[in-house]
Amino acid sequence: MAHIKRRRTKEGEWRYEVRWRAGLRERSKRFARRKDADAYRAKVEAEELVGLVADPRTGKATLETYAAGWLEARVVKGRPLSPSTRYGYERLLARNILPHLGMLPLRAVTPERVRSWYGAVTVRAGHDQAAKSYRLLSAILNTAVSDERIARNPCRIRGGGAETAPERPMPTTAEVLALVEAMPDRYRLVLVLAGLGGLRMGEILGLRLADVDTLRSVVRIRQTAQEIPGLGRIVKDPKSGAGRRTVLLPKQAMEAVAAHLAVYGCAASGELITDPEGGPARRARLSTSWKAAKATVGVDPEMRPHDLRHHAATLMAQMPGITTKELMARLGHSSPRAALLYQHATAERDRQVAAFLDTHLDAITPAKPRVTAFAGAEGS
Repeated sequence: MAHIKRRRTKEGEWRYEVRWRAGLRERSKRFARRKDADAYRAKVEAEELVGLVADPRTGKATLETYAAGWLEARVVKGRPLSPSTRYGYERLLARNILPHLGMLPLRAVTPERVRSWYGAVTVRAGHDQAAKSYRLLSAILNTAVSDERIARNPCRIRGGGAETAPERPMPTTAEVLALVEAMPDRYRLVLVLAGLGGLRMGEILGLRLADVDTLRSVVRIRQTAQEIPGLGRIVKDPKSGAGRRTVLLPKQAMEAVAAHLAVYGCAASGELITDPEGGPARRARLSTSWKAAKATVGVDPEMRPHDLRHHAATLMAQMPGITTKELMARLGHSSPRAALLYQHATAERDRQVAAFLDTHLDAITPAKPRVTAFAGAEGS
């Protein structure tokens, strides 16, 4: 709590000094009149109740300096940031945040400056880039509040971190199979495992011969492979415990695995998908082949390999009686949110089919009085 001390200056005048503790430091402010000191003490004590008091001197560090330390120390669910996540954060900081706010002391990053910065990034880079950057800035400043560097997080834009990504193109099963055929033989299995097995690209590129059991038609997801600029190929554990799983593949997908192994074997280090030189497949070559396959088949140019996983997930969600928990387990989701999205999409498609049938039947059925639910009831 704050308290007031009466002190005499060198000139012989009385001053009223309000003293309070902010974090580990003691702060003070002097007033000529007692009533002003009383009012300020009441303000400090009120702010203490809601946790707004912070030592101004701790906010002198610049946002750039603090963000660098934040990246080093950041832990999510007991784990440090993955290389790909850290790389993504570094790009957002370098591209959208630090050029505008990096040299400001933390205490100078005000709500007004955040709003101005957010508007500038939205105009220059688009809403989704602004939303991603806003979420990162808010997370960094939330930690600064916890560290008592600043009193409150200045990121207060309602909905500022919400993205409005357009609906992704959803390939049909026929398009998935056509894309498989259009890929070079060596890389066809990648699309098979994504489009029919529902595996993520990093999971596919991380598969080893030891992860494949052709007798039981299963693949075991034990690691993922990513490529980070400046770091090269990074192999790590799945992002969550749910990502470590065993996936039973449909018959055609497992036949494709067996055929691939018969022709190409695996890399010397054990990876299932290889480049012509015999090493693990590189994303750059896969990307070139993928673009050529899309052009050959004539699908949406914006389609990504990950959209094939969406196709597999949506097919799974259409299975009668499948539960959200079962869908989560197969796809490697740690929360039901994504699985529910696939099930919602299936329900929405069912409504569209029913509406189409209604329109079709209305067009060919002779007009006649509609029968209400209570037609023929006594007293109607």
